Amino acid sequence: MGTDRWGGQSFDTLYRDSFAVVVRSVRWIVGDAEVAREITQDAFVAALVHWRKVSTYDNPGAWVRRVAIRQAVRAARRTRIAPSLETTDVNPDRDDALDVRAAVAALPASQRAAVVLHYLHDLPVGEVARMLGCSDSTVRTHLFRARKSLAVRLGEEVD
Repeated sequence: MGTDRWGGQSFDTLYRDSFAVVVRSVRWIVGDAEVAREITQDAFVAALVHWRKVSTYDNPGAWVRRVAIRQAVRAARRTRIAPSLETTDVNPDRDDALDVRAAVAALPASQRAAVVLHYLHDLPVGEVARMLGCSDSTVRTHLFRARKSLAVRLGEEVD
């Protein structure tokens, strides 16, 4: 039940195991739960359309996440609106969590995506670069600028 006819992970298993995680990542970038679900669904549709090829990858979930993240960055750039602070994955009683969420939401889309992938998903710079379709140095620049901006917004010392 966990494999498909090509011997890889089944699409159903991938969807069940990855959908919520991808939605959470995309939501940090676009700031809207419904938009995040739509983008994630579109990425999974693309995976299903290309399943014969995607299922042979070492990590089909990474492919889906990369597609969703790229779509999220494009959507965030198009709308140019700050993401909503309404959330179900942080405790609303914690001012710190809301401050961090607001500070991340205020970042430009590419910086936001780099922060989400590097710090929330603990991905190395090279993998973030591959997912965003840019160079390692561009990701390091995004992360540097994001850290600087976040420090200012959160009232931390800037080195």
